[in-house]
Amino acid sequence: MRSKAAAVLAIISGILLIISGSVGSVGIIGIAIQYLIKYLSGPLANLLSVVLQLFKFIAYLGGISVIGGGILIYKGRKGLGKFVIRLGAGMGTIGFIIVVGSALLHGWAYTMSFIILMSQSTGWTGIILAIVATQLAR
Repeated sequence: MRSKAAAVLAIISGILLIISGSVGSVGIIGIAIQYLIKYLSGPLANLLSVVLQLFKFIAYLGGISVIGGGILIYKGRKGLGKFVIRLGAGMGTIGFIIVVGSALLHGWAYTMSFIILMSQSTGWTGIILAIVATQLAR
């Protein structure tokens, strides 16, 4: 039941992300892979480069990736589905906590402006639903 709810939320999230034009990013994973590529050579560096490009492509698809991740969760591939959702949405739970924490550190007025922006933004709503979907898929 939780997987079905997670899949539905991911699909709704993906639609919202497509409407808003939001896309994800590879974030810290991309930085780590680029660092490894810099210090490795030969076939391993080439393989990591291909993996990085694949991750960037999935992230660039944004909402389509989130919908695909929801379908993967529905089909029982929870780990892969959650990973694809996080790439497509550009943010996971920890990243979202960091963004909200940063807003809180800037003061009450900034935090309220940020919360109002989030509540009125289709993209932020999609990101929040994507995070909830990954948490439900446990």
